[in-house]
Amino acid sequence: NFLQDENNVVYDYSIPIEYQGKDGLPLEEDVTITIAVAATSEATEGVEFSLSETNFTIPAGEKIATASIQVISENLNSADPKTLVLEIVSSSQTVSDKNETAIVLQAICPSELEGAYTYSDGNGRSVTVDVTGAGTYSVSADNAFTGEYPLYISDVCVDITITCGYLQDNFGIAVSGSGSVDEATGVITLVYTADGYFDNRTMTLVP
Repeated sequence: NFLQDENNVVYDYSIPIEYQGKDGLPLEEDVTITIAVAATSEATEGVEFSLSETNFTIPAGEKIATASIQVISENLNSADPKTLVLEIVSSSQTVSDKNETAIVLQAICPSELEGAYTYSDGNGRSVTVDVTGAGTYSVSADNAFTGEYPLYISDVCVDITITCGYLQDNFGIAVSGSGSVDEATGVITLVYTADGYFDNRTMTLVP
């Protein structure tokens, strides 16, 4: 996620390039690699990003070199994120079939959802929303189960997505959902599904 605001920040984003031998160990000689933007890339160089360096050397005895792109936040569209695909186009050593990497250039707006909330529906419990990253949060519990099973959400310009949760990570129960934020009141409304338990359950978080 890349914050988009009046500062129009250009973000440096690092991408590791790894090469190792069949035994999983680094080679005893330098490996030279050239990367390029793949034809399948939705993002356009010079618009959403720039790629200043394309030639890299992984020194003998090491596995990783680091590429970098510059993400032009001013030109991102939060409602239509573009995917950048980079590929290895040449190497001094044989490259595996897995020679591409994809980065979603998702713009987010300033987000301040962290704090204490109470559910106005369901079990009416009090919960906390904590920051986990840029535009991402954990909600300490839902409004359905007696136990406290956190869920994880992302905020893209007041459009909420439930991305994962404790139930999925620990019990294999798939969770999903969406929601929104009322910018005037700060109320967060979630529509939450836990497979096998409930579908599209409304959960309303009141600050």
